[in-house]
Amino acid sequence: MYRNPFYLGWNKGWSFLFFLEGGTPKIEAKGFGISITTKVEKGESLLESADRLVSKEQRIRKSRYYSWIRSVNEKTIN
Repeated sequence: MYRNPFYLGWNKGWSFLFFLEGGTPKIEAKGFGISITTKVEKGESLLESADRLVSKEQRIRKSRYYSWIRSVNEKTIN
């Protein structure tokens, strides 16, 4: 199979499952010890849904990490 030379690897560590729940298309991402689910928005491709889901989780993880770093640094200064 042809490999995309512009592949960024944003989804490394994640596995995706597309399913219908009550007639509503949903996508589930599993990885790094968590499982998150969202609906596929109207007009959105599965790749775009997966990207949106993982991007949101990455932002949340980075925010928590930097918050933790700030709290640790404040404790060492005081």
